[in-house]
Amino acid sequence: MIKTIIKIRLLQLYRLLKDIGIFRIIFVILLFSFILYVAFLTIKQPVKNPLTTIVSAILLIAVHAGRKDKRFLSITVVNPYFIYVSEYLLIILPLFLICIVSFNWSELGLLAILCIAIPLISFYSDFGKTSSFLKFIVKPFISGSNYTINAKIPITSAYAFEWISGIRRNFLFLVPLYILLVCFSFKPYVASIGMIVFSIIISGFYLYGECREFIELYATGTNEFIFRKIGINLRYLIILYIPVTAISILCQPSTWYFVAGAIIISCFIQILSIIFKYGLFKENSDLSRNSMIGILNIIFILIPFFWPVPIIMGIRYYIKGQNNLKKYFNDYNS
Repeated sequence: MIKTIIKIRLLQLYRLLKDIGIFRIIFVILLFSFILYVAFLTIKQPVKNPLTTIVSAILLIAVHAGRKDKRFLSITVVNPYFIYVSEYLLIILPLFLICIVSFNWSELGLLAILCIAIPLISFYSDFGKTSSFLKFIVKPFISGSNYTINAKIPITSAYAFEWISGIRRNFLFLVPLYILLVCFSFKPYVASIGMIVFSIIISGFYLYGECREFIELYATGTNEFIFRKIGINLRYLIILYIPVTAISILCQPSTWYFVAGAIIISCFIQILSIIFKYGLFKENSDLSRNSMIGILNIIFILIPFFWPVPIIMGIRYYIKGQNNLKKYFNDYNS
């Protein structure tokens, strides 16, 4: 059964690569190679080993908590635990190889323990009667008892539904990552890089097209709709960054301009993500297939030579977004 599941995953990967095209495949390979290079440099330094372990743990917990096939596997397989372990070993395989090449056996052992231990935990989520409440039930297989984590999303505006939905889906990944960012903001450039990374993650909140009612209640015209959407989401982004910015400037005042630049870039990423969403908008539809356009423009933002590209693309897709939204406001305009 494990061989069958792995074969299915490889076929899914092949289908995904076939769909995204040769240009995007090259980009993904280059990006993945860069990530592996950074991981190699980190693992080579024993002092930084905990960082690799923490990032790997967050990644695997996020994958395990967000799986949608748990019920299917529990019905069709007697013990899905070994399937989980096999898949997570494959995910971490590049890091295993780096550890072997670097002769870092302690890090190799920690990564193996993560792959073995995390599948022992079952995550269930219940969002309650209101969208701002979260309840996660953690059930370790070895103890048989449940541990409940209750939390409330600190967002009061229903108009920020993308944030509420995104946090609900990625709670177990975002919260530890944000805590790490706040805790290490006193170090040089951590806040600047972390805020940009967080903005890129948050841009994934805008990959689903809402229903007509949400749009019609949001504003009375296309320009008002887009600008109000941008304003509300930027407000929550700035609030999220206040602790990080404060700690960084207090501890590293000489790097304030890096922090300011990171905030500007982060806001620009959010603006583009929202514009691209409605430039490619389809009602009640998954827009993740169009995410590559956003990713490419985010990369262009980070490379000064290509700055004109996201500006031109933003203007173009803003006009397309207006055209896509006009039909929802015909009653107001007539």
